[in-house]
Amino acid sequence: MGEGVPGVPEAPPRPEAAASARIRPASEADAAGVAGAVEALLIELGGERPSSAALQDAARTLAGDPDAGALLVAEYEGAIVGILAASWQYALHVPGRYGTIQDLWVHPEWRSRALGRELILALVRQATEVGVPRLEVGLPQDGFGQLAATERFYRENGFT
Repeated sequence: MGEGVPGVPEAPPRPEAAASARIRPASEADAAGVAGAVEALLIELGGERPSSAALQDAARTLAGDPDAGALLVAEYEGAIVGILAASWQYALHVPGRYGTIQDLWVHPEWRSRALGRELILALVRQATEVGVPRLEVGLPQDGFGQLAATERFYRENGFT
């Protein structure tokens, strides 16, 4: 656990620019790091946390099945400092194929450095490559303390 904050994975100190973090598709080998990031996200959201083993299994499944969606990691010096998971769906109301961001987390030491935006842009590129023209995101529950900031972040990044 990093810097005395329960549930937050350790991360190396952030450099001055988010460009120093490398964003790439996750592999099945990233499952433990992704699970730790999702656990930290769920702690922040106040949600129930599945077991680490279940989270790792889900991460391996998503990383190994590009038809299911996208799993991206931002890493710096070998440590995961951000993740984005999205699923691909089909709907009549869209119509057709679209993506939903399920999980987006950036380590607290790396926030306010455009890393979340870079993860979204990487998702947009990947979605375009696989023929997914629309992306959606849901917001946390009303009681979430950072709801206004989260909504502002998504609006600033092109979501309505």
